[in-house]
Amino acid sequence: MTVTPDCPTRYPATGISVLIVGAGVAGLMAALECWRNGHDVRIIERSSKQVTTGDSFTIGPSAIRTLKYWPKMVEENEKIEYNPTISFHDLTGACATAPKHINYRQGRDSKNEPEQVHRHWRPQFHNMLLKQLSAIGIKVEYGHGAVDYFEDGPAGRGGIVLKNGDRMDADVVVVADGVGSHSTSVTMGRDIQARPSGEALYRTAFPVEIAMADPVVRERFPVVQGKEGPIELWAGEKIRFVIGRTADTMSWTLSHKASTIIHPWAPDYTSATESWSHNTDPDEVLKITETIPDWPEVANRLIRLTPKNRLLHFRVMWRNPQPRWVSPAGRIVQIGDAAHTYLPSSGNGATQAIEDAVSLATCLRMAGKTDAIPWALRIHNRLRFVRVSCLQKLGLLDRNSYSRAPSKGDYTLKRIQYLMAEWIWGHNPEEYAEENYYKVLDHLQRGTPFRDMNIPRGHVYRDWTISEISSQQERGEEIELDGEWD
Repeated sequence: MTVTPDCPTRYPATGISVLIVGAGVAGLMAALECWRNGHDVRIIERSSKQVTTGDSFTIGPSAIRTLKYWPKMVEENEKIEYNPTISFHDLTGACATAPKHINYRQGRDSKNEPEQVHRHWRPQFHNMLLKQLSAIGIKVEYGHGAVDYFEDGPAGRGGIVLKNGDRMDADVVVVADGVGSHSTSVTMGRDIQARPSGEALYRTAFPVEIAMADPVVRERFPVVQGKEGPIELWAGEKIRFVIGRTADTMSWTLSHKASTIIHPWAPDYTSATESWSHNTDPDEVLKITETIPDWPEVANRLIRLTPKNRLLHFRVMWRNPQPRWVSPAGRIVQIGDAAHTYLPSSGNGATQAIEDAVSLATCLRMAGKTDAIPWALRIHNRLRFVRVSCLQKLGLLDRNSYSRAPSKGDYTLKRIQYLMAEWIWGHNPEEYAEENYYKVLDHLQRGTPFRDMNIPRGHVYRDWTISEISSQQERGEEIELDGEWD
């Protein structure tokens, strides 16, 4: 196939074959970046067709910056991104703070101007990546779900077993199939135990004209123009209700905890699943809202308008940081949610998945030959783990403050402030991999010192667990953050 002139110039061919499992944001971006870095790419997806559901997420500058190599995606991204404001409310909908934009914060030595936060609708961003893949001649092979993984170290191959028993292999297998991946049995040697958080989310996004057809809803949530995207965060004891909208999309999320359910006929928290395809009925949500004192009718009207095939019931699970993403023979590597899961409210899952994709493709290019792949994967793992673990920890910061009504005046969550820090948004994963590849190679092979520079200045990393953090929060203690996190 002839690649169009508006696609990036590829690095010289490496001869490395890459099989990517999973066509979410992580997998699609890995396919694009592996192609750009000179590798041969094949991508499979367990779903029978493209998944078009999902709501909004934040993708930070450290990830969006990578699009500069893809002119068509730069152009498309400018069309689909929007600029949110956030305001805090109690559970009657009464406003405690005026809407305001969220700005990235500039560090003390910064020479860059921080940008305002932008958000994307998952289906639009996903479709943009798919169109770019098509332009370079790569098609997603749907209906291929991996149920097992294998590798042959002497032969230098990694592979997968499909549900029908067929096998596929390549020089390197990139696992991007999300939470609960079967690949942990080969990377960690065991399944990763997930711990229930006690929380579940009803969440949806649908065309805004469905909501605007109701005059009461339209009056309370007026039509939005241009790139604006107001977000209202309603908070109270054990309940969060987040309403977001743009010129073309309406979304809402209701978070509930197990103890919220006080009627025997109300929806069961344990019926939620850790899946982005578990649909439910809006009437189930109304069984919760009717237990909330002074809950406004306009919110119930919005919930009733939600299409049944667009409402998900997602169970929030906790997992400890997973330090090893690479199989023993170095032919299989995890990226995105398969390697590191984030709470949905962390605001970093998509960004870190894209950073993973860029870092991995770069490390494979730096390896330059197939027999160096195992070291390239281990180097990528070492470059990324401490950073993503810090961000996982940050996602737990002052999480409990979401579950109390905001007071009038300036109400800014500490976690949001920290997430705007320059050590997060100013990172360049490609440059970082290029600059540190051989330093980490020496570190892994000879034990020479290596200091992470993609984490908060002055932070000394130590391993931590969800149980440790939860115990601190239950005792009313703040999570300790040494170094300059903000």
